[in-house]
Amino acid sequence: MKLNLVTLFVFLVFVSCNSSEKKKDISEVILSAENNSLQNPKLTESMKRGKSIYADFCMSCHLPNGKGVPKAFPPLAKSDYLMANREESIKSIKYGQSGEITVNGVKYNGVMAALGLEDEEVADVMNYIMNSWGNSNDKLISVEEISKIKE
Repeated sequence: MKLNLVTLFVFLVFVSCNSSEKKKDISEVILSAENNSLQNPKLTESMKRGKSIYADFCMSCHLPNGKGVPKAFPPLAKSDYLMANREESIKSIKYGQSGEITVNGVKYNGVMAALGLEDEEVADVMNYIMNSWGNSNDKLISVEEISKIKE
């Protein structure tokens, strides 16, 4: 009986410690989203629309977690390329992309076809990916900015 109680106690402690880590992760995501909406409600609305566009057009290659497929499709999660090459990233979504790029120290040389998105959709999906999976950019990407970028 004592052994069962001790085992149960150890199990409960383990589960509660593990769940507190998950709660911490979830609370950090919620806090980040709240900060974005407090700072710029337009950005938050654009990100919501962009999430849907990402699911329809981008997720099959870059995956739901934005990590991409090694040696095939570059990651968007914690992407140094995405954050340092704003205009090139926009061009990739708007017009497609081919040729070698380096993302997080790994070379990719594939082809991304033009997705046929309107400028507003490009802005929304860029706002979403630039503020997801460890990326942070509080400067709204606007339709006007997208419309000025030419192939």
